[in-house]
Parts: sequence; structure tokens; C-alpha cells
Amino acid sequence: MTPARSPYASAYDLPIPGLTTFTYFAAAFFVLTLVTDIAYLQTTVLMWKDFSSWLLFFGLIAGGIAVLLWLIDLAVHRHRPMAGVVVLNVAILICAVLNSLLHAGDGWTAILPWGVGLSALTCLLMVASALLRRRAVAHRPYV
Repeated sequence: MTPARSPYASAYDLPIPGLTTFTYFAAAFFVLTLVTDIAYLQTTVLMWKDFSSWLLFFGLIAGGIAVLLWLIDLAVHRHRPMAGVVVLNVAILICAVLNSLLHAGDGWTAILPWGVGLSALTCLLMVASALLRRRAVAHRPYV
């Protein structure tokens, strides 16, 4: 039997404010970047490339804040299984920065083949990070 928990949260149980919000916003921006890259490949309308660039920009802002909050959470709570999640989140941000640099190019060559490939890789890394996070925080109800 497990001991009953106190109704008062300890410092260990308090979440870092905004951690999940910024993480989810960054994930949404990066997934939408992949969607607009595919839309550009299907239609060759330059508007979709511009949308991808803006989505990457806002995703990098939200992702940068999220990574800072993840590092603070790792330092404050010292939860070792979260280190892998933080490393994956940094890798996601690095892929997104490279993708943003590629999207700064002109037209078709900015998207095909490396732009859409990096967008897909970013999405795959986000799925891996979410699965690892779910496994690491099974006992932490707030994250």
C-alpha cells in the first residue's frame, strides 16, 4: 500500500508555469510547418512557403522559451529521466533552426528536398520526445 499524499503540494510537485503550454504551441507550429510545406509541394503557390517561414519563426520563439523552461525544470526538480526529454527538445530546436535557414532560400529549392525532410524529422523527434516524456513523468500528474 502506498502512503496517503498530503493535500498540500510540495515544492517538487509544483510545475514550472508555461512549460507544457509553450511545448504544445511549438509542436503545433512545427506540425503546421510540415503541412504548409506539403501544400507548397502540391500547389507551388509561394504563399505556402511564406506561411512555412512564419510558422517556423513563431515555433522557434515558443520552442526556445519551452527549452529554457525545460532546463529550469530539470535543474529545479532534478528528475533524471527528464534529461532525455530535454536533449530531444534541444535536438528539435536545432532541426527547426536549420529548417528555418533552409526556408530563407528562394522558392522550390528552399522546400524540396531538405526543407520538407527537416520538417518531417522535426515532427518525428517531437513524437519521440512526447513518448519519452510520457514514460518519464508517469508519477508526476501535472506534466
